[in-house]
Amino acid sequence: MPSDPPGTLWPHVMPRPEVRIVLAYVVLASVWVIGSDRLLQSVMPDSPVSLQSLKGINFVITTSVLLYFVLRRAYRGWREAERQQWELMSEVSETFRNLSARVETLREADRTRISRELHDQLGQALTGLKMDLRWVEGRLELRDDRAFNPLTDRLVEAQEQVDLLIGTVQRIATDLRPDVLDDLGLAEALTEEGDRFTLRSGIPCRIEVGELPEDLPPELGTAAFRIFQEALANVSRHANASEVKVKCQLGADLLEMEISDNGKGMPAGVDRDPHSLGLLGMRERAELLAGKVIFTTGDSGGTCVVAKLPWGKIP
Repeated sequence: MPSDPPGTLWPHVMPRPEVRIVLAYVVLASVWVIGSDRLLQSVMPDSPVSLQSLKGINFVITTSVLLYFVLRRAYRGWREAERQQWELMSEVSETFRNLSARVETLREADRTRISRELHDQLGQALTGLKMDLRWVEGRLELRDDRAFNPLTDRLVEAQEQVDLLIGTVQRIATDLRPDVLDDLGLAEALTEEGDRFTLRSGIPCRIEVGELPEDLPPELGTAAFRIFQEALANVSRHANASEVKVKCQLGADLLEMEISDNGKGMPAGVDRDPHSLGLLGMRERAELLAGKVIFTTGDSGGTCVVAKLPWGKIP
């Protein structure tokens, strides 16, 4: 039979490290107890009561020291494992955060591209179709023939349908990515979105925007605008409010935006509910910029959403 390679006998006998550790401590403790007992017996041969007491104390001390070293080694391993697990979780969280940021960037780029294509391509095509229909209608009106009246009426109806399509395309393009956000900045985008919200829901939206710099980072403006959009959507769906107030101002190193309503308020714990995807999305957008979103109760009893985004510290 082939012999085991050198160095493999010891792991076969005691494969587990804890077994080797325990045996080493037992041997050391046994040597200490036996040696110390003999030393005590040689020093105090005529005091059996005191000798037994000292032996017991010696045994307790030895056991305590042994337990201390065993626990210290065990806790050291646990702490090391905990540290490694924490580092792994931090690395995974950082990777997930970077992936989320990348996905959100690509999503915004796709929204911008689709919005512009809808506005430029489809919008222009529908506008051209409307102009053609008007040209045909004008040609028919030049002919003073009542037989063409039904055809003219159908052309007018077709133009109205085209107008509706143009409005729908513009609304979809604006929902995807408003041009005003890229062209005129965050302040104008917030004002325009507030007006659209009031027009759709009938809820007045009062917006106060402080002076914002022209070189506001696009990531910051996009995050603030999307958080504002989601907050208004929640007001429209759940708040049963009659008024919304918005304040947006830029401090030394922080863009702070507050959206408050006078509705029925937010149920307790809903902001931590994993199924509340809209609230989670708002918080995630802020965290991607090292900011935060806080949900509290407003002065009027409704919900107050406070977004704090760092200015000049975009990761």
